[in-house]
Amino acid sequence: MKSAGNKTALVRAAALSLGAAALLSTGWQLFKKPDPDVRRGNQLIRKNKPAEALKAYQKAEKRLGRRHRLDYNRGLAHFGKGELKKASEAFLSATGATDKRLRSRAFYNLANTLFRLAVPTLARAQKAELDVKNAEAAIAQFSDESQKKQRCQAMAAAAKAFKAAVEANKSVIAAFGQSRNEYRLVLIRDPKHFDAKWNMELSLRHLGGAEGSNKQLADRARELAERFKKECKPPEDKNKKDKDKKDKDKQNKDKQNKDKQDKDKQDKDKQNKDKQDKDKQNKDKQKAPQQKPLSKEDIAKQKAAKKLDRLERKQRDRDRRRDRGRTTRRPLKDW
Repeated sequence: MKSAGNKTALVRAAALSLGAAALLSTGWQLFKKPDPDVRRGNQLIRKNKPAEALKAYQKAEKRLGRRHRLDYNRGLAHFGKGELKKASEAFLSATGATDKRLRSRAFYNLANTLFRLAVPTLARAQKAELDVKNAEAAIAQFSDESQKKQRCQAMAAAAKAFKAAVEANKSVIAAFGQSRNEYRLVLIRDPKHFDAKWNMELSLRHLGGAEGSNKQLADRARELAERFKKECKPPEDKNKKDKDKKDKDKQNKDKQNKDKQDKDKQDKDKQNKDKQDKDKQNKDKQKAPQQKPLSKEDIAKQKAAKKLDRLERKQRDRDRRRDRGRTTRRPLKDW
């Protein structure tokens, strides 16, 4: 990111640009309505009494209902009170107006409000980067080998400072990304809008500065982590390494033994079950009633039935041979 002097200059330029937009640009012109409360609210806005103006607009809204012009005027009142979040919501609602001039001004003032919301993130990012520099300076103070403990503690604190600075710059990127997008929408509708071009350029500068700063912070944080690992982490204990290896080997052996025991148990259970099934089958077979021996009369009946069956088959065979031997008459021709 830029130096502290450049950052201050950019913030001042942004404030001056938005101040000029508020005073000179037609984007902040009040919409007049033939309604006493709206007229009174407009007058109060000009007298720099936004809180009273807001009450007048709210009173008019209760009587007239929700209107985009009233949303726009409420946005001006909230902006004057410093309620930027509420102002952005009111201007966003006003962007749905069918009137092209009103919609264009609502988009521009929405972009201005988002820009104002983004400005505080610059100060937070600047402070976070200053904390990083102080943390790095603290590390340098403990350069002696006897100060290793203090140096390692300073490195750990610096790592946290790096992380906080990166997050602060991400907030800058997100906030000014929103204002840039809204200014872009304004310029799509009106490419010659000078104030929108100016403020969009400021948004892009802050975006680029935060992105470049985060890249540098990431490189420095990586170097710090490597140094911390080299200087502050204790060397690996060989005995502990051997013990870990033995423990792992024992776990593997125990697992193999358990798997073998489980397999042997499964095989034994299967054998027992097969034996039980076989014994049950034999027992059921023994319990089955024995077939009584045939009497002589039954044997004679079976023989007679078989002989009769043979005679019937022979007769059927003779009938088939006789039928095949017959000559077939040819059909008469029909001519």
